[in-house]
Amino acid sequence: MIGKIAMAGKIRFGTDGWRGVIAEDFTFANLLKIAQAAGVFMTQHWQAQEKGVVVGYDTRFLSPQAAWLTAEALEDMGISVTISLGPVPTPILSFSVKRKDTAGGIMITASHNPYMFNGFKIKSPQGGSASPQVTKEVERLVEEVPQAPLTYPGTIDTEDLISPYLAWLEEAVDIKAIGKAPFTLVSDAIHGAVGNLFYRILSPRGLRVEVMAAEPNPLFGGRDPEPIERNLGSLMARIKKLGGKAVGVANDGDGDRLGMVDEEGSFVSPHRLLALVIDHLYRNKGMRGEVVKTFSTTSMIDKMGKDFGITVHETAIGFKYILPLMLERDILVGGEESGGIGVKGHIPERDGIYSALLILEKMMWEGKSLAMMVKELEDRYGPHIYRRRDLKIPQEKARKVVEKVTSAPPEKLGPQQVEETKVLDGVKLLFQGGGWLLFRASGTEPLLRLYCEGATPQEVETTLDHGERLVRELAQP
Repeated sequence: MIGKIAMAGKIRFGTDGWRGVIAEDFTFANLLKIAQAAGVFMTQHWQAQEKGVVVGYDTRFLSPQAAWLTAEALEDMGISVTISLGPVPTPILSFSVKRKDTAGGIMITASHNPYMFNGFKIKSPQGGSASPQVTKEVERLVEEVPQAPLTYPGTIDTEDLISPYLAWLEEAVDIKAIGKAPFTLVSDAIHGAVGNLFYRILSPRGLRVEVMAAEPNPLFGGRDPEPIERNLGSLMARIKKLGGKAVGVANDGDGDRLGMVDEEGSFVSPHRLLALVIDHLYRNKGMRGEVVKTFSTTSMIDKMGKDFGITVHETAIGFKYILPLMLERDILVGGEESGGIGVKGHIPERDGIYSALLILEKMMWEGKSLAMMVKELEDRYGPHIYRRRDLKIPQEKARKVVEKVTSAPPEKLGPQQVEETKVLDGVKLLFQGGGWLLFRASGTEPLLRLYCEGATPQEVETTLDHGERLVRELAQP
């Protein structure tokens, strides 16, 4: 069965990095090919032999070994490498690239993918995701560069990458105010690279911090390491047990995505979290700039843009499409529906730790609960109920289904009248009532994702049911 999941054939980068099933696609032989190709690219375009490269890794099976193999391959090519002392979140690896002014970074991780996957992310000299142009060139080099045996006999420098990042957070966020919060913070690391970092950051300042699933576990405790509602039952139950006196924070396997649970034990969607960060930076911190959102992100952000008088850009899905705008324009926030948020003045990349602290800071500055702040957003801009449904369908079949919907979109889907069709990254049906449904083949997994937004939970579930029915019909031979 796993063989059906594996992405056989040529090495191809997806939404963010290359990923494969361990021992099928993610093998040391393939890893060595990619590492050497990435090394050639970084030497030719990013001055890697002069500036060096930082390598990090998460808590998955074989991640440390894969990181060391990558480091040895790069050192063998005359590239100086610094490798993390232990598992490290991707945003801290990206921060280290920028802090140390290196040619780039390599992160061994499969992010939020299930336990059987691992992967390889390339970080640009600015600390952001490698652009599609970069990954296409690396794919070409994988095929063309002759694989050489490793001969490097020397040592590789290790470094604590986490402590400098924690020191930066002390300056970037009002940690002192958060430390005085009258609630308990429960951090669910889902056994990923974030570990006990929230405890390290906030407990010394007086905040009561409980840590769940902080110890490394390559099986992630039987959950997928993605901080979405279906994976956070234990966190929501814990918050409810604490009786309205706690807030929950969850991160994915490599810490670049954020999920939160309010004082009532209810999951707060990433769309709301993105809106809260924008609101806090604009109104409370006086920061200005444009906003970038991906194709699957709530239309609430467009309404906020009109309210604040700021431009909102829309890109394909994946932070690598947000990165160029963050480098070229004055972007205040870039965000996506998966819980990835990047902020001006930091790195042009998602950071689930920093984003969480900004929302906690907003709570303390305004003296409001998380649930109260979400309600204020809904009162101001409307409810915007959102759900995502993942359908297990082979990648090629998923792409064909999306092509069929694109070429012949329905005029009506269940009770919903289709008013407009938008094609960018998948195809989005916009309904007369203001809601929408997006059909998109995953770039990293054998899934067809349905993203839906509407006025009520019932409306959204009904629309998803009709969308799934259409997908099943179109997927038939």
